[in-house]
Amino acid sequence: MNVKIYGHGTSRVGVRQITPKIYWICHCIGEHAAQHNGGFAAEFARVNPMLDPDANDIIYNSFLFLDEKTFLIDTLSPAQHDTVIQAIDDILAGRKLDYVWISHTELPHAGNIEAIRRAHPELQVLTVGGHDHYEVHGLADAKQLNYGDKFELGEHTLEIIKPLFVDHALTQWVYEHKTGFMCPVDWALNVHNHHQCFRFMDEMEEVGYSAERFMHEVATTNRVVFSWLRWADPDKTEAAIDKFLTDYDIRIFAPSHTNVIRKDIPKYMSALREAMRMAIIGNYELVF
Repeated sequence: MNVKIYGHGTSRVGVRQITPKIYWICHCIGEHAAQHNGGFAAEFARVNPMLDPDANDIIYNSFLFLDEKTFLIDTLSPAQHDTVIQAIDDILAGRKLDYVWISHTELPHAGNIEAIRRAHPELQVLTVGGHDHYEVHGLADAKQLNYGDKFELGEHTLEIIKPLFVDHALTQWVYEHKTGFMCPVDWALNVHNHHQCFRFMDEMEEVGYSAERFMHEVATTNRVVFSWLRWADPDKTEAAIDKFLTDYDIRIFAPSHTNVIRKDIPKYMSALREAMRMAIIGNYELVF
């Protein structure tokens, strides 16, 4: 596993190359995750025995496109202030950062925007349109985007798309046409143990993970994160997912809080589809 790691504990960031021009910038704590995160894995496993009782870590992701133009997706959180700047600068290797896109105004996604602006004062900040109080998040002069807006970087074309599932009332997703890269932001959160840090999903299978476990983790965690799912219609939700998967040729699935999926996409999309049904019809009293 070729990963470059910066810092440790709550500041720890790892960098991996997904394609020659797309980089995965990932925060996770590692072997001390239970100490920092409160050992929530045991509680998840109590609710669903299919889950790993030692999986106390949650991933925070950012992605950097290194094309004729450079484009950063989200910024990680303030706890990674120094390490994320160092990681970005090492990847850029002297180049300027042209764009940073904020999917929604929440600390794990927008928490380092001011630090990145100071390091790269010429960059253009992009974010979801329709908010008030942008200045609170360091986005006062950000360009507000609409669904369908596209950015030509060179070989890559990034398109802002409408999300199926929103973490905040105003959230956007992003899709890249050449590589089939899809960032669905907060959809599909999974947890991991310290043996699985910085691994692509296919590499996680080498240390005991599976699409079935992914399905159960998403079903359980989504009942916590997307509590409104209890009022959703499972059949309509599945139909919406099916249409989404038909509309977009996904070859790299890169959510904000999930290990990057670069292989066996149909297998994991099938697991994700079933996970959403399980989340909707599950017993919410067990997770609150």
